[in-house]
Amino acid sequence: MSAAARNAAPNPASALRRKSEAKATKAKTMSIGVVLESLHAQFPEVTVSKIRFLESEGLISPQRTVSGYRRFTQEDVDRLRYILTTQRDNYTPLKVIREQLEALDSGQVTAIVSAGKTEPLVTPEQFKAPTITRLTDTDVANQAGCSEQDVAELYKIGLISPDSSGFFNTDDVAVASAAIALRAFGFDTRQLKSLRNNARRQADLISQVASPVANSKADTARQQAEELSQQMTALVVSLHATLVKTDLRNEYNS
Repeated sequence: MSAAARNAAPNPASALRRKSEAKATKAKTMSIGVVLESLHAQFPEVTVSKIRFLESEGLISPQRTVSGYRRFTQEDVDRLRYILTTQRDNYTPLKVIREQLEALDSGQVTAIVSAGKTEPLVTPEQFKAPTITRLTDTDVANQAGCSEQDVAELYKIGLISPDSSGFFNTDDVAVASAAIALRAFGFDTRQLKSLRNNARRQADLISQVASPVANSKADTARQQAEELSQQMTALVVSLHATLVKTDLRNEYNS
């Protein structure tokens, strides 16, 4: 390849580099609402608070108008895509992403886009709080395909529970549906309670790590703790699923 061709070839890291002189240019900028709209197709769970949180963590540095409004360049949007993709597909902690971005910014490495990467079975986005809903026990029974008596029993053994107003949510429907399906395979109440207790122990382990972050004095402490919990939950569930699969394979192949 000639020198001219090499110079003309696109640099995969150029969209992520945040050199100070680049900010001095009169690049076209966009509002945070426009940025959010451009990201939603690929990352439907991203929110304004998420973008602000990433800024507070020093991962992105949008420009500010005299009035204090954020203005984003296309480089900022590309950088956000890199961060969100790395979090979603690789469960990478923000500390590691920051180190990767610093290496990209300094030109030590270039961005690598994996072709044909298999989507992960479990992602942190799956562990966000459920959409606010107000479902009665009848609603849960209808949506889960079970009886109200089934719902009452699942509540009794602690698999689902209403909020302080007495209403259930979509997560309760998912739990009820899975529990009824397991019953069809022969799972009894004792075994379902065992699954619930295992989940509680895993949640406690995650909480031990996330709670100190949530209790810190940082303005973004709660957001940071939620992000951390979602990433750890995805990893714990993925690890648990793989270990169960491995144990069963070893049992049947022994």
